[in-house]
Amino acid sequence: MAEINGSVRRLFDGEDFAVIVEPAGESGSAPSWVSDNLSAIETLARAHPVVVLRGIGISKEADFPAVRDLLVGRPANYVYRSTPRTEVLEGIMTATEYPATEEILMHCENAYQRDWPLRLVFCCIKPSETGGQTPVADVRAVTRALGDEILDEVERRGVRYVRNYHEGFDLDWKTVFQTEDRGEVEAFCRANDIDFEWTPEGHLRTAQTCQGTARHPVTGERLWFNQAQLFHPSALGEDVLEDLIDIFGEDGLPRDARYGDGAPIEPEILTRVRDAFQAEARQFDWQAGDVMIVDNMLASHARRPFTGSRRVLVSMGRMNSELTDIAGAAE
Repeated sequence: MAEINGSVRRLFDGEDFAVIVEPAGESGSAPSWVSDNLSAIETLARAHPVVVLRGIGISKEADFPAVRDLLVGRPANYVYRSTPRTEVLEGIMTATEYPATEEILMHCENAYQRDWPLRLVFCCIKPSETGGQTPVADVRAVTRALGDEILDEVERRGVRYVRNYHEGFDLDWKTVFQTEDRGEVEAFCRANDIDFEWTPEGHLRTAQTCQGTARHPVTGERLWFNQAQLFHPSALGEDVLEDLIDIFGEDGLPRDARYGDGAPIEPEILTRVRDAFQAEARQFDWQAGDVMIVDNMLASHARRPFTGSRRVLVSMGRMNSELTDIAGAAE
C-alpha cells in the first residue's frame, strides 16, 4: 500500500469515520502533491468516508480545478436542481447559497434523484468569521439507529417528491432544469420518469418516486438514502409552513415528500430521521485551502449559520449508475 507524504490522524477523537491529512513540510503546488500521493489518498478515501486535506497549497480558486480533476475526474452535470448555486468554473459550483442566517439540514447530495454522485469534493477558499462549518454524519450509524423496521418500510414504498415551481419563491423551473425551453423540460421529465404538468397559470408541477434506501456500489451495504426529511413541509417550521399554506395551499407547496404510493410519511418517522442525523453530526472549523473528500452515500453533510463572508466550492462526480454498472459487470 502506498504511503502518504504527510501525517494522517483522526479528524474527530476516537472515531475512524473521518481523517485529516497534512503534508510533511512544504507541499509545493497542490496538484503536484495530490498527484504524487493520489494512490494513498484513494486508499484513505476507501477506508474513511470523509478525508480532509489541509495545507496542500491551495490559496485561490484557480488552484482548485486541477485538484478536482485528480480527485473527481469528469464532473457530474447538476440538472434537476434542488438548491441555488453558482457555477464558477466548469463542474465547480458554490456550496448552497441559502442566507447565512439559515442552517442547512443533514443530507446526502442528490438523494432525491435516481442517480447521484458518489464523490463530493469541497474546497474552502475563505472561511467565515464565525460558524459556517460543514458538519458531516456517519450514514452507517444513522442507518443502524433507524433500524430494520423503518428501513424495510421505506425501502418497500419508496419516497415520492412533489415540487411546485413558483416564480419568485424557492427555485423556478428554469433554474432547476437549466433551460428556458419547456420542450427540453418535458423531454428530461419523460426520460427520467418524472410526472409533470403545467398549470393554467403557467407554473410547473413535478412528481417522482425514488429510492428510500440504496446499496453502496462498492461495499454492498444497505443505507438510508433519500431526502424525505428535507423535502417534507415539516422541515420548514410551523410558522413558515402556515404562511406558505395560506399563499399556495397544501397542494401548491414548493416541496413535499410522501411515500411512493402517495400516502403521507408518519411525522414520528421524520423525527426519528432528523434526530438520528443530529446525533451523528460532527463538525470542524474550516481553514483556508482545506479540501474535503466525501463519500456521498456513507457521509451526509450540512451547513451551520455564519457571519462574515464565506467561500466554499464543491464539485461532484463518479455517478452511482456508472460504478454500479462496473460492479455488476465484474460479478
